[in-house]
Amino acid sequence: MSFLKLDLLLVSILSLSCLWTQVLVSAALPRAEVDALNQIAKTMGARDWTFDANACDLNDILPVQELDPTRNITCNRGLDNTHHITEIQFKHCNLSGTLPPELVQLPSIQKVDFAYNYLNGSIPVEWTLLQLKFISVFGNRLSGNIPSYLADITSLTYFKPILRNRTSGVQEISKLGNSETILHQLSGSLPTGLAELKNLTDFRISDNNFNGSIPEFIQNWKQLERLEMQGSGLHGPIPSSISVLENLKLLRISDIAVRNHPFPDLRKMAGIITITLRNCGISGEFPEYIWRMNNLRILDLSFNRLTGKIPNVATPPSLKFIFLTGNFLSGNIPASILRKETNVDLSYNNFTHQSPEQPACQEIQSLNLNLFRSSSGDSNLSGVLPCRNNFKCDRYWHSLHINCGGNDVKVNGSTFEGDGQIGGGAATYHSQDDTNWGFSSSGDFTDDNDEENKRYIATSNSSDLSELYINARIAPLSLTYFGYCLDNRNYTLSLHFAEIQFSNGITFHSLGRRLFDIYIQDKLVERNFDVKAEASGVLKPVARSYNVTVTNHIIEIRFHWAGKGTTALPKRGIYGPLVSAISLNDPNFKPEKKKVVPIVVGVVAGLSLIILAFGILGWRYYLRTKRRKERGFMKESDLQTISFTLKQIKAATNNFDSAKKIGEGGFGPVYKGQLADGDQLLLVYEYMENNSLAHALFGGENSQLKLD
Repeated sequence: MSFLKLDLLLVSILSLSCLWTQVLVSAALPRAEVDALNQIAKTMGARDWTFDANACDLNDILPVQELDPTRNITCNRGLDNTHHITEIQFKHCNLSGTLPPELVQLPSIQKVDFAYNYLNGSIPVEWTLLQLKFISVFGNRLSGNIPSYLADITSLTYFKPILRNRTSGVQEISKLGNSETILHQLSGSLPTGLAELKNLTDFRISDNNFNGSIPEFIQNWKQLERLEMQGSGLHGPIPSSISVLENLKLLRISDIAVRNHPFPDLRKMAGIITITLRNCGISGEFPEYIWRMNNLRILDLSFNRLTGKIPNVATPPSLKFIFLTGNFLSGNIPASILRKETNVDLSYNNFTHQSPEQPACQEIQSLNLNLFRSSSGDSNLSGVLPCRNNFKCDRYWHSLHINCGGNDVKVNGSTFEGDGQIGGGAATYHSQDDTNWGFSSSGDFTDDNDEENKRYIATSNSSDLSELYINARIAPLSLTYFGYCLDNRNYTLSLHFAEIQFSNGITFHSLGRRLFDIYIQDKLVERNFDVKAEASGVLKPVARSYNVTVTNHIIEIRFHWAGKGTTALPKRGIYGPLVSAISLNDPNFKPEKKKVVPIVVGVVAGLSLIILAFGILGWRYYLRTKRRKERGFMKESDLQTISFTLKQIKAATNNFDSAKKIGEGGFGPVYKGQLADGDQLLLVYEYMENNSLAHALFGGENSQLKLD
């Protein structure tokens, strides 16, 4: 009960924080509309909101951040010279009630934007009595079918719902004269009546479960400027009639179940800015005319079956993103696509091996280039380590621990190495010499209005998460972590997750759905993996374990977005793979114990030999000294300074005969000599550390000088 009160208090605080903006000049509202406005707010779940006749007279305060709560009311003067409400925007306010039927009491209302709240229920039938042109209820908890009576709102030109529980009712949409239609989480078939929407300019049906093929009647939408069918459930091929849609600026079609159909003819779309035809089963060669589309900014043809070479012709100056990953393109990589200020992903292809001296391996200012596994002829190691020649492992590892998007952290005795210093970006490849792993990241976050986004790391401030889960690496399309120089054997792979971009509670921040696929060693092991569902909530760690076999010293784990889930909750650009950590262990590997006893014995034995040697040398020196003293050779009374002429020295050394040489000193050689009186003379100039003199004095019997 206390948690419910806390949630209600949170809603109340957020509701009070909603900003109020005023669009037109001073205008007093009729009492009936003031009462209706207050009732609308109450039905939607607002607390402590009070409107009066001056609802259109408040100061204009615009939201600063994208997710700041806003309340906008627009008023116009009617034919009766009285001001009436024409637009209402209660957005990002976390209102948890229902859509208000009281809206019918605002006879001049034309635009309703209740997006990003926590509203439930369905669209009231009373709204059909209004001349509404714009309805946005995106980012709420609406459920049930799209009501049939919605078709009675003949004035409607923009409709953006998001409905839960895989609802149907899209048949009714076909009866509207819409210019913009955005549908999510629906099922069933696309009705043929949609063919009659000849004024349609914007049609989006991503993240649905429709059946059937992409219909031929899309050719009727000749005014269409934006077409999106990502993860729609529809099958291919893409109709050839798409070529007549000459006004298209943005085309996104992905993940349609079909194989081997030709590249659609898009050459008449002269003004197109974005082309995304991803995982559409397109085969054949890359069409050269694409490079002549002068307004093209984003080209994504990834995960198709394109073959042949990339034409070595100049690319459009406006082109900033090129994603060709996951095809069968071959030949050399043309320098024409390697321009600064661009992002180029050529991973998973059949290009010629790029040696370090080739252009693709040279660093180009502000060029982000991903060549991970871009050459089929490469060895396994050179595929994951591009632009290196003849790389060989100096050792083989039995484990792998990665903290994805974070710093180094020690967990249960194992150090998870972090990659948080590498932000990422649209076409990123990373590996470093002191580790045996790296990652490859592909894709740009759709519609986040940030082409320079290179922070592909999510971070949570929650104190309930351990350090291993407060950061996670994210990607908009494909993210591959790889390990190399691994011993070939069986391993246990653990993937660690925690959903940290959504939240709990009565808020639109909790309504997001993240779905992605997981491949291990190129095999699909999880389809539409949902971190929040697996962990039974957000900010909760969850791990999945798999048995894997390494046969070529390499492991690859790829996380792939297939167009499913939300892409704009709690804000635009929140979707795609997310992973917190990766661990790989050989359960049967036992590290060799260090041989302590033999080392200790060896050290003791070595020291004993040294002591014994010095003892023997000392004893021999003592005996020599004793004998010499007995012969009077070392008597103190006999010690005196004696000098010899050069003639005497030459005679004693037989003119410095090499046979008389007994060593080398820092200033020259040292000789022994025999004086004329028969005494043996040893000439010592300097002690030498090259073992010459020492060897003569204390070496073995065969090398010792006979001083007696």
